Amino acid sequence: MLFKQVRRTIDYYRLLRKGDRLIVGVSAGVDSMVLLHVLNGLLREFELSLIVAHLNHGLRPVESEKEAALVRQESLRLGLPFEYEAFNVKGYQEAQGGSLQDAGRRARFLFFHHLLKKYDGNKIATGHHADDQVETILFRLLRGSGLKGLKGILPIREGKVIRPLLEVWKEEIEAFALENSIPYLIDSSNLKEGYLRNRLRLNLIPLIEQEYQPGFRQVLIRTSEILREEDDFIEEEAGEACLRMIHEEGGGISFRFSSYQSLHKAIQRRVIRKALERMEWTPNQDGSERPEVNMIHRRLRNPSASLCMELSHDLFLEKRYDTVRLKKEGPGTVLPFEVELPHWGRAYIPEIERDVLVEEREWDGSQPVHSSPNVALLDDERLHYPLRMRNFRPGDRFHPMGVGGTQKVKDFFINHKVPKFERPRIPLLISGGVIVWIAGYRIDEQFKVTPKTRRVLRVEII
Repeated sequence: MLFKQVRRTIDYYRLLRKGDRLIVGVSAGVDSMVLLHVLNGLLREFELSLIVAHLNHGLRPVESEKEAALVRQESLRLGLPFEYEAFNVKGYQEAQGGSLQDAGRRARFLFFHHLLKKYDGNKIATGHHADDQVETILFRLLRGSGLKGLKGILPIREGKVIRPLLEVWKEEIEAFALENSIPYLIDSSNLKEGYLRNRLRLNLIPLIEQEYQPGFRQVLIRTSEILREEDDFIEEEAGEACLRMIHEEGGGISFRFSSYQSLHKAIQRRVIRKALERMEWTPNQDGSERPEVNMIHRRLRNPSASLCMELSHDLFLEKRYDTVRLKKEGPGTVLPFEVELPHWGRAYIPEIERDVLVEEREWDGSQPVHSSPNVALLDDERLHYPLRMRNFRPGDRFHPMGVGGTQKVKDFFINHKVPKFERPRIPLLISGGVIVWIAGYRIDEQFKVTPKTRRVLRVEII
């Protein structure tokens, strides 16, 4: 029965192809020992090459020696190459951080990938089964994982790591080992309640099945399958959005904020994650969301705010106007600038890489006054030419429209939460030495359009 189910899993997910060269992770526990025997039973049919890999974590010296001896003995009996390595997982955990179990997992895969190169292998097989799936989903749920984590362990990951036993239960594996006289050892650490995963397996799951839902494990498996399909759909949509939006530029990437804002929130998070991955950012292997993704998502909720964030690994995110950039270096210093504007036409400000469009128009009161934060409509008769655009200077003051008096531009920036790095990049429109408009934010009270206005000057930052 187990063999048939494993074969269905292999065929459905296309886990094996003829000529595959597999690194088989074998710990001496019943799961991996059964996996080894099942794959050995398929060796001729799929023309497989199997390399048995056993890592000694250095945590249980007496047990570890017995486990290594058993795996070596069984490999020799089956005529398969055996690879062994001792690794100080505790020291690795202290150096790298994370839990001891997570450090052990990372150490195993470092070993497996080393063997892939040594043997020119193309796949890694592990003994994860249906009960592991249930524990993983529940574990991630308690940690606050999103959809990507709650879909659980994948039958095949990155086309390389396969789990042929993922759809069979632990009791089926143990029964198969007994029926086929497959030797195995019990890892004593799996019985210690100091680990959260062990407590889930030994205490919480049995309690739920006894008191609340007898078919809890099956329900959770079905739920993970649904979530996996929905995650695949959202991932596909996010991938298409990234192809449309994201552009490479100068060692970084960029996208239009307006395009990002038009996406569903579920897609927005995926776009952020994929953008970060394009910048060689590594996602969490357990499917949980890294804090940077949620932090960026929250900060990008404000359509008018400029921002600069330093992320991990010397990665910076900037948002200015309608452009969001990810790059490896922080914002450069903006030098003082001052540009004279034409009475009609376009001017370029190289220091901030922005164009300014100036147009004079008749005014009949029918046009919207506040169409965009990047556009100012001004009473032309109150202006003194030539107009200039420059950036902020210490001591600058103006009279914000709708406010009872003048205030320092610095205080205005502070009140509107404009970050310091952004202030030198904001152009100020100057007429006769007076600040007419803080571009993107507010015009001066004395230059606003009124019912008496006959002609307006339209100034747009592009």
